[in-house]
Amino acid sequence: MEQQIELKKFRIRCSAIGAIMTEPRGKSIAEKIADLSIQVQNAIAKADAAKPGSKTEQNARAKAESLNAQLEKLYPLKDTPNLSQTCISFLEKWVSEQVYSRRIEFTSKYTAKGEKVEDAAILYASCHIPEMGLAVKNEEHFIDEHFMGTPDVIGDDEVFDNKSSWSHDTFPLYANELPESDYEWQVLGYMALTGKTKGRIVYTLMSMPDEMIEREARFKLGQNFTQEQFTEFAAQFKYDDLPPFLRLKEFPITYDPEKIEAIRRRVEQCREYINQNILPILHANADKYK
Repeated sequence: MEQQIELKKFRIRCSAIGAIMTEPRGKSIAEKIADLSIQVQNAIAKADAAKPGSKTEQNARAKAESLNAQLEKLYPLKDTPNLSQTCISFLEKWVSEQVYSRRIEFTSKYTAKGEKVEDAAILYASCHIPEMGLAVKNEEHFIDEHFMGTPDVIGDDEVFDNKSSWSHDTFPLYANELPESDYEWQVLGYMALTGKTKGRIVYTLMSMPDEMIEREARFKLGQNFTQEQFTEFAAQFKYDDLPPFLRLKEFPITYDPEKIEAIRRRVEQCREYINQNILPILHANADKYK
């Protein structure tokens, strides 16, 4: 019985746009074909100009033949989207999640803190950033032909995304530019989904939850720390006594329809790559183990 492999249409999560928008290294297949074609023409011209039967002619024709063989291997791939290895790895993982019906979420203590303090961070930021209003975490999920995502906060004409720093050491207090370029892609996706023409990344420095501080203390101080040691240690991760200018950092994201359109084109390329390069591997394996 033939095994059917059905995938839902690929759409990119806004938080993962940066993974597919990385630029590939080296030349595309089309560029390699163009270069090889010129080299073939040059080799043939060299052979034609050489003395018939000479070593020069023989070597040039042998080179042309070798280059033509390389071209024959590349021609079937000429329409393959030129994607980076980072993008390809992301697509392979995405397809695996579909066929196995399982998704492994990346987690770390840094992301864990962000999740635990998210509501408090949004409330704190909204108290000091008038454009946010008295904001609460947005729960509405948006989806269109290419994007899907859940913005943190949706204002009247602006979307906001909160990034909670692990500690004051990782808080971008002195940064003049957005420290992580992937976050720009993320907010552009949110703007595309919501129709908003403004976006903003808001870094917040929130106190670490007590249970997380206790885990850090056991790791850093060992199991037998004193209350005095713990109090001193915990103070490093508490920031409620600090003024807002030491706990908030904003980075506006400029609405850019050309970049948004570039993401949409990349999603289409990703779909092509999945159909042309990943699914055939799955089908071949399925046929082998019928």
